[in-house]
Amino acid sequence: MQDTLTHRQLKSLIQVSNVINSKLDIDTIFDSIMNETISVVEAAGGGSIWIFDKNQDRLIAKSAQGLFYPHIFRQIKLVSGESMTGISFAAKKCLIFWDEIEIKQALSTLTPYNRDLLDRAIPSNFHFTSVISSPILQKGKCIGVITLDSFEQSLQFKQEDINLLEAIGHQVAIALEKSSLYYEKEKTVRMLSHSIEIHRNLANLVVNGEGIQSIMNFIHKTIGQHMFLFNEIGELMASACNSSFSDEMTEYITQYTKQIILTLENSHTVSDITLNDDTYQIVVLSLGSKLKSLGALIILSKQKMSEVDIAALEHACTIISLELVKEQAVFETQQRLRGEFVTKLFSGQMDEALIQKAKHLNFDPNRTYVAIIINFEDKLNEQKILGDHVLRNLLHMANMTLLERNTQGMAVRVENQIAALLSFHSRVSTSNIVAEIKEHAKKLQHEINNKYREIDVSIGIGRIKQGLTFVHESFVEATKCIKFLKNYLFDHRVLSYTDLGVQRFILQNSMEELIDFIQEVLGPLIEYEQSRKGELLSTLIVYLDQNQNIKKTADSLHIHTNTLSYRLKRIEEILLTDLNDSQPLFNIQLAINIYQCIKAKDTLQKNKS
Repeated sequence: MQDTLTHRQLKSLIQVSNVINSKLDIDTIFDSIMNETISVVEAAGGGSIWIFDKNQDRLIAKSAQGLFYPHIFRQIKLVSGESMTGISFAAKKCLIFWDEIEIKQALSTLTPYNRDLLDRAIPSNFHFTSVISSPILQKGKCIGVITLDSFEQSLQFKQEDINLLEAIGHQVAIALEKSSLYYEKEKTVRMLSHSIEIHRNLANLVVNGEGIQSIMNFIHKTIGQHMFLFNEIGELMASACNSSFSDEMTEYITQYTKQIILTLENSHTVSDITLNDDTYQIVVLSLGSKLKSLGALIILSKQKMSEVDIAALEHACTIISLELVKEQAVFETQQRLRGEFVTKLFSGQMDEALIQKAKHLNFDPNRTYVAIIINFEDKLNEQKILGDHVLRNLLHMANMTLLERNTQGMAVRVENQIAALLSFHSRVSTSNIVAEIKEHAKKLQHEINNKYREIDVSIGIGRIKQGLTFVHESFVEATKCIKFLKNYLFDHRVLSYTDLGVQRFILQNSMEELIDFIQEVLGPLIEYEQSRKGELLSTLIVYLDQNQNIKKTADSLHIHTNTLSYRLKRIEEILLTDLNDSQPLFNIQLAINIYQCIKAKDTLQKNKS
């Protein structure tokens, strides 16, 4: 090297090495190297350093010094084989373009856009007289090019200039590698520090009792990505998204999660999905442990997330898991205490201790109260028993719907049912209370039916009672409504005790007694209908529904009044009764009411036979 480089060039090379070893900012290094090189190479009027960018698939000017306008020149981006720099990059060797003819030929490969930028960067009174381009090689791979330009005919590049440029190219490669290593190290340190800071802030949120949603909002604000929190069966518990994320997209993510959440085996999985023609990276991080899953945290990102990012999120999952366990423990404790209170209250064992407990739970003993029972049966499970996680979700839905406007109320799990106690001010109209409760009960039933199609839901509502002392009566009435819905036909699965008329008396008798009564009053008519498949029983039912009005009954049945009169006469003959006699008519109406409600009609048929 000493034989081919001048003393001045050796000093310059040492200076370049010192620059590399003393500064870590790569842009500063490039500018210093370029200035030092131009100053020591006599023929150089200007020069540039180009680095290949894999993402853009272009050579990018990182430094442009000398007789250029760098702010314009740096906008040029070259493909391999374009201009002198691109040709040297493609050849992976140092090239000299000795005269304007060779330079003009090389410049002809420029795109019109790049040519325009070059003409604007180089003053019109300057012309390239010779150019030297040397590749920057790293482990045999060309990663960039150093180019020197001459603008004077009297000055020519020499062999030692080539040697110097190749030596400097080697130094640039070292600088890039060193800068890359330093950058990666600094990036890792920053990301780890950022991860620790996130973890610290999350811990503070938990200590301050901010709750799950605040934790989700903080992570979303920190990483800027869409986030969703699901429980162990794929129910959405919380989310934090940008406004651009639609309800339809959220529903898609929910369905996607339900499919994969039960099969999660690793701490996290990473895959790609397409939503509304946009590609996202979806990161699924499990919550809890393998022995007891608490659900999953879903991150949806348009950018690829690094392992350090994911590691930071796994730290966050630990915090979220602890918060979920804490909330679940608090909830279960509250449920136990409230459950004990409701059980004792509904049993009618009112005493001073229970009154004090009621006040502690924010229940005024003198307010108006209503008891509600929500009963569930699993159509797919012969035991009709629901899983704990499903009942927890159903309880959450009941609290959200029934207690939406009733802050002085509660809903608790009682075995396979949910018992709710709603409180109202004594001055509120009774009719308004009943209408509001029915509306909320029907809304809850609709929501449950939509989410759990395999579950039968029955809701019984007791009557309004003044004061806690009589709440157990409302509970008994709500229980009777559930019993009625189980054993008898009714149009709706939401039943208030006030809706029951004569049906209340049905509840006081056994099924055998009811069937016997129907058999005594309507037996001959039912038997006649079965043997001849006639329409007498249905005619009698419509006749009574129309308050024994001949014309309305005939119109409703779409028959002539003479036909109706004949049928009524035949009914009287079969039942050996007079439909104008109030006493037997009352028994007939009651028997028909029971017959229409009763579900065990097959038993009735067996008894008849």
